Amino acid sequence: LARMEAVHDTLAAAADAAGVDLVAAGVDPQTPAAAVPLRLDSHRYATMAAYLASIGPAGARMMRQTAAIQLCVDGGPTPHARWALLNALSPVLLAMFANSPRCEGRDTGHRSYRAAAWRLLDPARTGLPWDAADPEGAYLRFALEAPVLDPVPGAGYLPFGAWVDRGLASGDRWTDHLSTLFPEVRPRGYFELRSLDTLPRAWYPAALVLFAGLVLDPVAARAAADCAGTPDAGLLLRAGRDGLMDPRLRQLAAALSDIGLAGARRLGPACLLPVDVERAADTVAHCTRLGLDPAVAPGAGG
Repeated sequence: LARMEAVHDTLAAAADAAGVDLVAAGVDPQTPAAAVPLRLDSHRYATMAAYLASIGPAGARMMRQTAAIQLCVDGGPTPHARWALLNALSPVLLAMFANSPRCEGRDTGHRSYRAAAWRLLDPARTGLPWDAADPEGAYLRFALEAPVLDPVPGAGYLPFGAWVDRGLASGDRWTDHLSTLFPEVRPRGYFELRSLDTLPRAWYPAALVLFAGLVLDPVAARAAADCAGTPDAGLLLRAGRDGLMDPRLRQLAAALSDIGLAGARRLGPACLLPVDVERAADTVAHCTRLGLDPAVAPGAGG
């Protein structure tokens, strides 16, 4: 957290000296997507842009206008339980830290328009691919059914499973393909939670402290799993659209905040400094419990 804040402050000072205003938001609130060129022209990004454009405009918006905070954690002693918990927490954390209600100069009707763009992007490579009875099998099926970004001459975009059937697949191609899947929780030797919009600096402690408390403390993790229930794609949709205005999500956010703060305090100063835990508690008290997200309360409490 200290390194994140130091990097933020260094970049902000340099930008200010250059006359650049930085905006912390999940979606560029003003600039049209068409006015933003692709900054990277490698094969990966060129093929991704072409593939997503074949589906609709959400791909260009995602690649050119959105920004997120990704929270990463290892599998721990019980990887299946942690994987399930992260998927179940995804909608609630999205609602708590929604920060992109405006796009191209207008109110969108979504608390997180970044999340709305991801829902429209490509259902074959996004969402919550989860099966408690067979999590690895469910993710394998998800990966095999997702189209490869490179079109096959005469056949177009085919699922990876079809590449296998046609003898086109390889280990390197499989590795590349897995990196083009964007579920809310991506397994990649560790777990990558992708649900949070980019946040103002003042919201960093709440995001990191609650995540650590909920996931790393065993007592909190069990309580959070009971509270959050099973991963719910419908709740994920509501989280991006309504955020904490949704009564169920607001209730879950309050309960999980209590669990996460208690877990963070049990983890102790070897993991989290007490001052940072109290900064997170202040945000919960002055924002989350009142149904306020970062777009409404960028100063995060106090």
